[in-house]
Amino acid sequence: MMFLFAYIGSLGSPTGWPIRLMHLTEAAFVATAFVCFVLAVNWKGTRSQLKRDTVAAIGGIATGFGIIMPLELAPFFFGTRGEIMLATIGLILVYPLAAALFIFLFLRLMSAKPPPLPESTRTNARRSSARPDSLRIRDDWR
Repeated sequence: MMFLFAYIGSLGSPTGWPIRLMHLTEAAFVATAFVCFVLAVNWKGTRSQLKRDTVAAIGGIATGFGIIMPLELAPFFFGTRGEIMLATIGLILVYPLAAALFIFLFLRLMSAKPPPLPESTRTNARRSSARPDSLRIRDDWR
């Protein structure tokens, strides 16, 4: 993101619009992450796997970028000195890790857990796993 915004800012257009674009991009990431979180909570185990995977991918990427981007572009978001931006170049490597982590967390949030078995089914399951000789089946029925 840093290189993209640096290139856009060097085009020589009116000053100030690249910083506004950064803030709007961050707001879009946060809004997308929030919408995906609400969908993930409401769709927990109810929609198709494709829809849940899509929400997890979009939400995970938006959340990862929304968390890392302000830290990477700290001078523009927090008013720090420009030298801090040189130290945050390493955060570029964290983007894929953060996105993968949040995709996993979204998938985990939306995973459907099977309902618990009724008590009678659990009892029958225990009986069926008993040894055949303990069932007292008689072979002298003739």
